[in-house]
This record gives sequence, C-alpha cells and structure tokens, in this order.
Amino acid sequence: MKIKNIKRDFEKLPVAVNAETAPSDKTLGRLVALAIVLFGALVMAAGLSSCEPEYDDEPDSEWYLNGVWANNSYPDENMVFSGDGTGYWESVSTGDYLEFDYYCYNDGIVFTFYPLEMPPYSLSCYINLINGGTMSISWPGDSFYGPVTILYTRID
Repeated sequence: MKIKNIKRDFEKLPVAVNAETAPSDKTLGRLVALAIVLFGALVMAAGLSSCEPEYDDEPDSEWYLNGVWANNSYPDENMVFSGDGTGYWESVSTGDYLEFDYYCYNDGIVFTFYPLEMPPYSLSCYINLINGGTMSISWPGDSFYGPVTILYTRID
C-alpha cells in the first residue's frame, strides 16, 4: 500500500520541463529579457537627453549687451539691447519692429522673439564680440535671416 501512495504523490509533483510548453516558455523568457533591455535603453536615452548645459539653468547669472547696434549687411536695421535682457529689432526705413528678450552665455545668445499676432519663439545663436564696437551674430537656419553670420556695429 505504501508503494501505491508514493507513486500517486510522485505523479502530483510539477514537471520541470514539459516538451509541449518548453518552446513557448523560451519565447516568453526571451520577450521578457528583450523588454528589460529595451526599458534600460529607454531609461538611459531619457537620462542622457535630459542633461542641459549649466548656462540654460540660470540665465540671470550670465551677461547682457547694451546699446544700439547697426546691421552692417542691412544698414537700415538695428538691434537695440537693454541691460535688463530686453530689446527690439527695428527697420529704420519702414518703422517695423520686433520685441525680444535675450541673454548671453559664453559665446552664445538666446533670443525669445514676440511677433505681433503670433506665438513667441526662441532662437539660440552664436555671438562673437570682436571689440568694444563690433560684434557678429550667427543666426540659425530657422531665423528670419536664414543661416547667416551678420556683423553689427555699435552706433550709440
């Protein structure tokens, strides 16, 4: 009698590898491993892309321009900068203007333009102060000038 009970108890134990379920278990295991790897890659990509340079964190700790700067390529256009981070672009011949906020950092300048009847937009540019009276700004392709470097001369 004891032998029969042992055999019945042995049949109730779970089977470690079943020939019918082994391929699906392997596939499930591979999918779980792939999901873990992809999740890890996604976390790494998000972590690396969220890094921003320090100069974007504290624009008030950086520097500002001051004065009226004439555009050497378009002599009737001026950029007027105030020391508080505000300013405007103006066309002397047409009277058009465009207000902006800005701040400078290292060799960059970030503008936020406020066009009439349109949403504001920002541009990051390269700035080079050649001497006390001349500077250049390299505008990106999506600016109103297109991708170009323009020299400016201080006129006040």
